[in-house]
Amino acid sequence: MAEPTEVSRVLLQAVDDGLSVPGEIVRTAIYGRVEKSYGLKREDIPEKLEAFHRALEDLLGESAKVMEKLIAKKLYSHLGLGFTHHDGWTLVEYVNHAREVKRDGSRSES
Repeated sequence: MAEPTEVSRVLLQAVDDGLSVPGEIVRTAIYGRVEKSYGLKREDIPEKLEAFHRALEDLLGESAKVMEKLIAKKLYSHLGLGFTHHDGWTLVEYVNHAREVKRDGSRSES
């Protein structure tokens, strides 16, 4: 596995934080179901973000949008970036944007 970037490391913390909002039991249950049903371990989420996104959609339905936005907000906060809502963006787009901004500090954050 490649050495994790700052965004990848912080993403795992943001996922933990976001999934913990409804409670520790919910976070543990989601991680367990994602691993059992989708073969996706927590530490693999940064490299398999699209699969994690699909798993959240399958497990949470429309509520996945709310959870993903919450995770994205936490990610941006941990990275010291300003969060701007974008209609239609999933967690994948937010993470890709954060990676671009961190890679090119001169880029606008919106």
